[in-house]
Amino acid sequence: MAVSPRRGVFPLRDERKTKMKRTVKKILSAALLLSVLCGLLFSAFAAAPGGGDADNDGNVTAADARFALRISVKLETPDAETESACDMDGDGAVTAADARMILRKAVGLPPDGPDEPEEPEEPEEPHRITEADLPADAKILYLTFDDGPSANTIKILDILDRYNVKATFFVVWNSQYAYLYKEIVDRGHTIALHSYTHDYSKIYTGTAAYFNDLNKLSDAVYARTGVRSKLIRFPGGSSNTVSKRYCAGIMSTLTKEVERRGYVYFDWNVDSCDADGKSHTAAELTRYATNTKQQRVVLLHHDAASKRTTVESLPKTIETYLARGYYIIGLTEQSYTAHHRVNN
Repeated sequence: MAVSPRRGVFPLRDERKTKMKRTVKKILSAALLLSVLCGLLFSAFAAAPGGGDADNDGNVTAADARFALRISVKLETPDAETESACDMDGDGAVTAADARMILRKAVGLPPDGPDEPEEPEEPEEPHRITEADLPADAKILYLTFDDGPSANTIKILDILDRYNVKATFFVVWNSQYAYLYKEIVDRGHTIALHSYTHDYSKIYTGTAAYFNDLNKLSDAVYARTGVRSKLIRFPGGSSNTVSKRYCAGIMSTLTKEVERRGYVYFDWNVDSCDADGKSHTAAELTRYATNTKQQRVVLLHHDAASKRTTVESLPKTIETYLARGYYIIGLTEQSYTAHHRVNN
């Protein structure tokens, strides 16, 4: 076998040259590959969507969107960095669509979608039990509270929640506790109208005076709850005789007129006696409140600021009626009205 004199004479030197050539080839190949990769990365970076921060102040604002819009209509000539920041969709051009996406980002909305955030669906209100849901022979208690709201009203609401029962609040105007009108409604109770002023000398001077007072209260309650209640209770009840001092026959007129105007007025057939001018203990109030065997009970309480014993008596009163098998629900326009005999 013929052997090249050079390879045969200097075998080590030939091997080193061969290795060197291979190494150089590998280096050149790696350099070429790196060059290709850098080109791809640069292209990807150039085409990547911008962040919207046109002025590079670290925040995306409406001013950035305005600047992008000016670029889109050729009113501004941006540098490469600014143009890249405004190119939100990465298509290589700044358009009105990019400006819109920047504005949406500035106000906390996703890049695509409606310009206004979708309103969350309101949870469906739980069904309120009414007379229509109950058997004809059901025993029903309507807890009613007059002259609130006050600090006692929130205590009463908590007690009602504890027993999972509903009540009706015949309210007056009290700016200090105006937030409780909505609280009453939000907790699933019935809000009803009593009087704005509860001043007999004003409201019982005539029909116009009465409705001026009632309408003022109705508007105030509606503004805070969205409820335009048609349920009312006359101060002193429809049987009151104090009104004679101010206008003879006014109650005979009003009881007809409120119904003509679409209201339903309620009196009561059981009185807790918490407003009879005497000092009663909580146990006594419960005894008066539960001293009945009627199938439909409209029970009168008061939740004015002074009615501390009313609050104290309420749990035992509720427990007594529940033990007797009563449903305790709020009044509606179809409820038993417990009308009194009109005496003026």
